[in-house]
Amino acid sequence: VVRNWVDATANLHYISSGFDQETAAVMMSRMVVSRAESDDGPDVMRWADRMLIRLCQKFGEYNKDDPNSFRLPENFSLYPQFLYHLRRSQFLQVFNNSPDETSFYRHVLMREDLTQSLIMIQPILYSYSFNGPPEPVLLDTSSIQPDRILLMDTFFQILIFHGETIAQWRAQRYQEMPEYDNFRQLLEAPVTDAQEILANRFPMPRYIDTEQGGSQARFLLSKVNPSQTHNNMYAYGGVAMSPQSTEGAPVLTDDVSLQVFMEHLKKLAVSSTS
Repeated sequence: VVRNWVDATANLHYISSGFDQETAAVMMSRMVVSRAESDDGPDVMRWADRMLIRLCQKFGEYNKDDPNSFRLPENFSLYPQFLYHLRRSQFLQVFNNSPDETSFYRHVLMREDLTQSLIMIQPILYSYSFNGPPEPVLLDTSSIQPDRILLMDTFFQILIFHGETIAQWRAQRYQEMPEYDNFRQLLEAPVTDAQEILANRFPMPRYIDTEQGGSQARFLLSKVNPSQTHNNMYAYGGVAMSPQSTEGAPVLTDDVSLQVFMEHLKKLAVSSTS
């Protein structure tokens, strides 16, 4: 693809129409990783935030001081989401990782192609249930349901997560009973897909099999968008949400959700003082 050199001050729409948000997200991630080698993590994060705000101010459509009027073009719409997950990734959040692990993660990000790098930034989540074939679902707490099995691919880890009901049935060995052959097939489906990924990827990811309430479920909970947390798990009036609710499992975290992140981004982008 060849484009003419344009003046950004006069022909901004040419730059906007040629923007590739996935490529931009990977390039930004590599710039962040490069800066993180010499600067402190919080400083790098603030720099990335400033760059995102500037991009939204330049290419977004909005009325000054009116966050509700803010709109990004379609080919920019996922870019803030990628940056949100980058902020929460092991490339910037080094707590609980050794220096060697952090160096390894950053080294792989700098070497892999676009598709694999995007998986590292924003993992892929698949759902398996009795309601139909496997399907991709949102990387969000709302996807954690008691009657689902989830397969998460973070590039470095392949995780199979069993919802509460599925885990109880598996513990009672329903899959070994002939009359529950469909349940056995449901349990085997994500394992088969995981084995295919493990066989074809280098370096080989870590394989994790866990369930709701399991100690290793933390690997999933640390990646999903915490739209449902211990701070908002109660409905109005202080009544706990029903176990049959489709809102998903709450996550015990103080991290802001993607929704809150976007609200603050809009306010800063449209502010006349920023």
